[in-house]
Amino acid sequence: MRKTYYVSVASATIEDNDMLADQANYAYEFVVKANEEELRNLRELLDAYTTDMEKTFARAPVPYKSADHDAATEEHNERMLSLYSLLYQLGTLDTQKHIERMGIMDKLRHPDYHHAGYENEANY
Repeated sequence: MRKTYYVSVASATIEDNDMLADQANYAYEFVVKANEEELRNLRELLDAYTTDMEKTFARAPVPYKSADHDAATEEHNERMLSLYSLLYQLGTLDTQKHIERMGIMDKLRHPDYHHAGYENEANY
């Protein structure tokens, strides 16, 4: 049976109606309907996304390492695409419209470093 959950990618949280009632100021970006297995998959993707964010944040200031063709960046983009795809699939109509307006799916599928001008760059 599917239940309604409130998801915040920014704070990496998933709450149900009971938890939401206890947190008057809880902020969320997405509303989804999921069964236990779908919820478990969503939690795993959100946890992995958070771990990826920490890794990419930690290495971002390294001045001699370009992230344009970095395997970790590619992996992070793939995981992010999986997360937002699942949010879209499980999302309410409002959630789906919000993700469409964000344009994030297309950006993740076609990052700008695949555009002209990068073809002679070495893979790092």
